[in-house]
Amino acid sequence: QDTVPVNAGASDRRAFLAERRAISVQRFDTVHSPRYDALWGAIGGTHADFIARLAGLVRAGGEVLDAACGTGKYWPALLAAGVRVTGIDQSAGMLARAGRKHPDVAVRVLALQDLQDAADWRGRFDGLICVDALECVAPEHWPGVAAGLAATLRTGAPAYVTIESRKSPLPPPADPRQVPGEVIEDGSYHYYPTRPQV
Repeated sequence: QDTVPVNAGASDRRAFLAERRAISVQRFDTVHSPRYDALWGAIGGTHADFIARLAGLVRAGGEVLDAACGTGKYWPALLAAGVRVTGIDQSAGMLARAGRKHPDVAVRVLALQDLQDAADWRGRFDGLICVDALECVAPEHWPGVAAGLAATLRTGAPAYVTIESRKSPLPPPADPRQVPGEVIEDGSYHYYPTRPQV
C-alpha cells in the first residue's frame, strides 16, 4: 500500500510526520505525564499475564528492555520476577515520573523510531516489552521500529509487543497528508493498521 496520500507529496508527508512526532512528545511531557498513572496506570489481565509469562522466560538477573516505557507501570512485575529493567521513551516527562518511582532502573530518552540507531544495545537484552505504543508510530516507520526492537535482543530472547486495532469505523482523514488508518484524536496521533498490514 502506498503510504503517501494522493493529495500530498513526499515532503508534505515528512513534514506532517515530523509535526505529529513533535506534538506527541510535547503532549506526553506536559499533558499526559502528570496524570498518566491516575488515568491509565491500571494493568489489564491480558497484559499482566503476558508480562508474567515473559518474565518467566528470562533468566534470573537477565535484562529486559521496556520500549516506550512511559511511567514504568510494568516495572514492578518485572522487578519482582528477578529481572533487571531498562526503559526508553521519547518523553522526558514520562521518564521523570518513572524515575521517581523506580530510581534504580536505567532509562534513556529515545523514540522507538530511533532505536535502530542505538548500536550499543545490539544483542544486549534477554527480553523486551513494547506495550500500547505502536499506535503512536506512522506506518512508514514500522519497518525501522521492528528492526530496532529485534536488534536489541539476544538470539532466542522473548518479546511481548502489542498492536492496537479498532473495531469501529475510523473517521475520515482530518488532514490531506494522512493515510488510511491514521487518526488525530484529541490532538494525539494514532495509527490503526489492518490485520494484513500487521
